[in-house]
Amino acid sequence: MNLLYPNGLTLLAWTITCLWIPFVVIFLVASRKQSPLRPMIDSPELSELPILSVIVAARNESACIEICIRSVFRQDYPDLEVVAVNDRSSDETGEILDRLVTEFGDRLRVVHVSSLQSGWFGKPHALDQGMKSIRGSMVCFTDADCEFLAPSALRTSVLEMLRGELDFFSVAAKYTMNTLRECLAVPCCAEALLIWLRPERVSDPDWPDAFCNGAFIMVRRTPFESIGGWGSVRATISEDLEMARVAKRSGLRLAVAQGEGFYQTGSYPTLSESWNGWSRIFKGALTPAQLLITFFRMLFLFLLPLGAMLWGLWQALTTGSINWLTHGAGLAFTITFGLRCFQDVVLFRLVGAPLSTAPLASLGRMFVMATVARALMSHAGLVRTHWRGATFVSGRMIKQEHLKA
Repeated sequence: MNLLYPNGLTLLAWTITCLWIPFVVIFLVASRKQSPLRPMIDSPELSELPILSVIVAARNESACIEICIRSVFRQDYPDLEVVAVNDRSSDETGEILDRLVTEFGDRLRVVHVSSLQSGWFGKPHALDQGMKSIRGSMVCFTDADCEFLAPSALRTSVLEMLRGELDFFSVAAKYTMNTLRECLAVPCCAEALLIWLRPERVSDPDWPDAFCNGAFIMVRRTPFESIGGWGSVRATISEDLEMARVAKRSGLRLAVAQGEGFYQTGSYPTLSESWNGWSRIFKGALTPAQLLITFFRMLFLFLLPLGAMLWGLWQALTTGSINWLTHGAGLAFTITFGLRCFQDVVLFRLVGAPLSTAPLASLGRMFVMATVARALMSHAGLVRTHWRGATFVSGRMIKQEHLKA
């Protein structure tokens, strides 16, 4: 390599390497700032805690709704009520909830939603309906596919809110990843989102960044209702994230925690749901400019070094020499690929994905690029997004399946 007059490929390769170094440093610093929140073991005066209402929205969740409800009632919270909203389900969700009412009595109330009001999307509408029948001053919104693990999860979260004088609090999800596809998609998609959403800045009022996980959102009822509640995001395809943005713009005090042992939630069980689900999330969470930058960032910082490494390995196999990988552009791409692998190990460990799947992270990144491209086309109105019985174009619902109540 001529150090004074490098060729174009060598210059590009070392430029990519130089871009990767601060990128990895920022990632590591951000991840270290997110110290995990652990469920409490000791038991302070439980009588001093406010009434807590848990609202669970369920649409065709017969496979998991009973597990969710029973896990909530295993909580040690002293004054707890649960409102389950059966949102136009066509399976046995409603029947299961009605059966559970006979077991848990007035601690569990079921709201059956038979139709969707005009101007609303399904989940915010279901959560809003649940809000109409609660008595708690604190409210926790959770999903039907969530299972609470520690008996003190809700107590710990309420005390964290009271200590921090918070109005809006979210605990990041631990995903159950039962297939290789989930083990690759979840960490890679999460990384692509969190680069932009920056959870470590959520509590800082000097930054506009807002983030939450819809599987666990806890709020103070009065300030939440004062900013319009779920009605303020009634027609938003990613209602949870947009709700956090509305809350922060309105001056509410937010925080997000990386929970350890709080709860677990399911990932998308099929490739079709994963494709539609992550495309929907990217479309709702990121602007077209952010999606475009994400796509080209991954193209140049991931796909190009990967292709170069495969080429270098092919050269080594066919010529018996590793010179291409140890000089010039090849050396730069080797360093870049090494940084990428190091970050993958840290990333997979953070989200709880098996480290044995980290060497296959490249497949997950290709999935990210494909879903990001689809989200871009969705912004442009070129493709339709199908989710939970509804069809969306450019974030607008154009078709809804009519299911029995």
